[in-house]
Amino acid sequence: MFACCAGDSQADSALEANFDLLASTDDCIGPYLAMTSGKSSDALPSSTKGEARQAEKSRLQSLLHQFAQKAVKGCPCVYFKEGTSERCQSRYRMDRLLETLMLVNGQDPGQLEISCPVIAIQDIYTMAEDGPGHFPPEVVAALKPEEKDQLLMIVFRDATQKFAHLCIAQESKQSCDEFLECMRILSIYAESKAKAPASQRSKGV
Repeated sequence: MFACCAGDSQADSALEANFDLLASTDDCIGPYLAMTSGKSSDALPSSTKGEARQAEKSRLQSLLHQFAQKAVKGCPCVYFKEGTSERCQSRYRMDRLLETLMLVNGQDPGQLEISCPVIAIQDIYTMAEDGPGHFPPEVVAALKPEEKDQLLMIVFRDATQKFAHLCIAQESKQSCDEFLECMRILSIYAESKAKAPASQRSKGV
């Protein structure tokens, strides 16, 4: 999809510019930063509090920027089919607006397994943070020992508004943690964008 030819190179440059813009605006980071700013900094001087907020904002922008670059191209994962213990080598990717999470077949990227709008995500659980009780027993049983820190489950509403579950194991605990935080950022941003007046939504990012 991202072959090295002149036309694709120009497309990649435009895509890169779009991510630079996305990662440098308050629109995406702002709502998440506002929700996660703890009261522990209330006793700090205003200048120190401001520096800490700016440092965290820069960290989040860098994190989201790197995640976006990888996610649009596709990242390998293990997909556990809902209701079974079947393990599938798959890839997850996101559209260029970072509004839809897609799971595609690992052997045939053109075969879409699951499509999940970010706005439809209700919660995300990880085995490391939430324990096995939140996960289907058949998925827990199918896990390899090294995957326990890499497993996460996305709970979302499908096209019929029924709850659906997407269980995937990332390549590493770090990639799992980064995915979790970036999806939280994008979910909160999607919610805030949906609640904004139509005149603001039409501006986009």
